[in-house]
Amino acid sequence: MAAKKKAAKKKAAAKKAAKKKAAPKKKAAAKKTAKKAPAKKKAAKKTAKKAAKKAAKKTAAAPAVPAEDLPEEELEEEPVELLPPMPKMPPRKAGPITLAYGGASDQAFMVFALAAEQVDTEDRTYELVRREIQELEAEAEKVVHDVTAISFGAYPRLRDRYLLLACGGAYGDHQGPILVARKPIRAGEVEGLEVAVPGEDSSAALALRLWLPQANLKLKPMPVREISLRVRAGHVRAGLLVNEDIVTYRNHNLVRIVDLGQWWGDRTEGLPIALTANVIRRDIPEELRVKIALDLKRSIAYALGHREEALDWAMQFAGRNVRETLDRFVGRYVNDLSLDCGERGRQAARLLFQEGARHRFLDEAYEPVYHGDEAANE
Repeated sequence: MAAKKKAAKKKAAAKKAAKKKAAPKKKAAAKKTAKKAPAKKKAAKKTAKKAAKKAAKKTAAAPAVPAEDLPEEELEEEPVELLPPMPKMPPRKAGPITLAYGGASDQAFMVFALAAEQVDTEDRTYELVRREIQELEAEAEKVVHDVTAISFGAYPRLRDRYLLLACGGAYGDHQGPILVARKPIRAGEVEGLEVAVPGEDSSAALALRLWLPQANLKLKPMPVREISLRVRAGHVRAGLLVNEDIVTYRNHNLVRIVDLGQWWGDRTEGLPIALTANVIRRDIPEELRVKIALDLKRSIAYALGHREEALDWAMQFAGRNVRETLDRFVGRYVNDLSLDCGERGRQAARLLFQEGARHRFLDEAYEPVYHGDEAANE
């Protein structure tokens, strides 16, 4: 027993001696580490700096991440000006509500019931005005009419004075403006191609630019009804058809280069192409805007339900076109989206503006604002 105690004491003494011997070494190692610490800290800072620079470059080069893909904590709430301030506008004239519609037969078809007094408009009376779209847009800049048809392409410059209506628009569902020429155009001939278009800022012209954004097309604005004639006469190499000539171009030995409505639908997974819209003065009280929009919607519904009557009335503006041409043309653009564009029609207009801004054909990706939206009453 005494021997065991003696061995234990000897072991404890040896352990204590080993600790004393190791202490100076540990102290020296700690001092060495302490000396290295500032150098390590400096090196870490340098590395972090380099990493930050590299990350900044990468962020600048990378495309912006869509807001919907970001986590909620990363989204910043920035105020978006959906509508610019409303300018001083000429006072509305007393008397009938002026409703201006475009020269094509689809536009006449949609207002037929109002013209024929087939809609109960209570105490509201309408003065209908027919013009080509380019003329209507020029008058809209002066706020001549209470309600007017315009091209969606003209909306950005008129949005301070007018709100979009959800009814009365023309949307092509996998069919739309057609680019034609006297003979096929090869890929190598597209650069700098001269094209007759219905207004340089029309939806059709914007869609054409988006089809070939790098082609530096030379757009020649001209009256809608002259485009087919100019192409046939060889005054321009190609033309963008938006009126009834879409139905008859083959009769004049023209060939189709592209149907922009079909191209757009394929590219956007089925969205329609937004072509024309009805807009209403921003200074009209909301209560009256609601009633006007309903009158127009009822007119379109009546025409769709009484197609033969509406076509008979539209024939007075047909020129040399036969009834079958009008019927086919109206069938392209007067549909459920004309009654109410809904979210699908809104998305079509929104994407048209977004793509226009992305390719720098528009100043910004304008958000379409419709009568009835919260922003419309601000």
